[in-house]
Amino acid sequence: MGIGAYSAGLFHLMTHAYFKAMLFLGSGSVIHGMEGVVGHNPALAQDMRLMGGLRKYMPITGFTFLVGCLAICGIPPFAGFWSKDEILSLAYADNPMLWAVGWLTAGLTAFYMFRMYFSTFEGEFRGNVNALRQQLDQSKTAPEMAVVFGPGAMDPRELSITPDQDHADHGHASEPHESPLSMTLPLMVLAIPSALVGLLGMPFNNRFEAFIYPPGESEQAALEAASEFEWQEFLIMAGNSVGIALIGITLASLMYQRRKIDPTAIASRFPALYELSLHKWYIDDWYDRIFVKGCRRLARQILEVDFKVVDGLVNFAGFLAILAGEGLKYLETGRIQFYLFFIFTALVGLSITSAF
Repeated sequence: MGIGAYSAGLFHLMTHAYFKAMLFLGSGSVIHGMEGVVGHNPALAQDMRLMGGLRKYMPITGFTFLVGCLAICGIPPFAGFWSKDEILSLAYADNPMLWAVGWLTAGLTAFYMFRMYFSTFEGEFRGNVNALRQQLDQSKTAPEMAVVFGPGAMDPRELSITPDQDHADHGHASEPHESPLSMTLPLMVLAIPSALVGLLGMPFNNRFEAFIYPPGESEQAALEAASEFEWQEFLIMAGNSVGIALIGITLASLMYQRRKIDPTAIASRFPALYELSLHKWYIDDWYDRIFVKGCRRLARQILEVDFKVVDGLVNFAGFLAILAGEGLKYLETGRIQFYLFFIFTALVGLSITSAF
């Protein structure tokens, strides 16, 4: 959108909707299948280190998840290829540095998506390794408890990830199971547009771009796009896009499927880079420090002002009203003798004051 490629951005938004929705639903299907083995414990049912080999037990989920991975990585002819390639081409035309950033990001996407796929669906199932299950279960601790303050504040203990002991040990099977049709049918339905909807935006016959233009301009825009299309440029840009995705997939395969490269050795050789990656560049920590805790500190200060200044002024005004009322009720007695005595006392006081 920043380089004016709004049609490419809308096209990627559309293609992305199908395969990203399928990937999220596929993750839910995997969690559902794992709960039959490890129980209703999110610390175990959602940890990829306890998965592996699920394609054998969950073939529909595994196949649709693979389709989603290929689509999001930009492998032709899946939907993500056409929209991502169009964005990279337009970025290169605007600024080659922007293209380089997007190109490298596409490689990282392919790497971490297939790291997830290989760790989850390929290899041997690791969910029955009791030592690993106990280690992962004990390593999951509840989040740091914050101070509860102010009216209506939520108790952070409600956010504890400690599982319900009554339901945490409901795993009775030794193998995962495929999810029911109510969960796999949406995956199969979404797999079709994830594979084919990108064909609407092929650069040499871009029907999506013609669709989003106003009726009077759609035919002219389609003709201009067709006249500007160059096969050589398309093949070069598409080749680079697919090439970096294949490099990312290959690295993921070497590390997490064939085990030719040990990720632990790389992490130990570059500990600073590993820690930076492990903590997600510490962005969450800075967000927590600046926005979460910063907003809490600001809220506490506002609460103090509300209690001491605003409420104090209101309470002080009420106190003055009570004090004045209590004082005046002794003056407004309705007895003439008291009024005459009050006037006499005032006159005597004025006489004494004027004498001095």
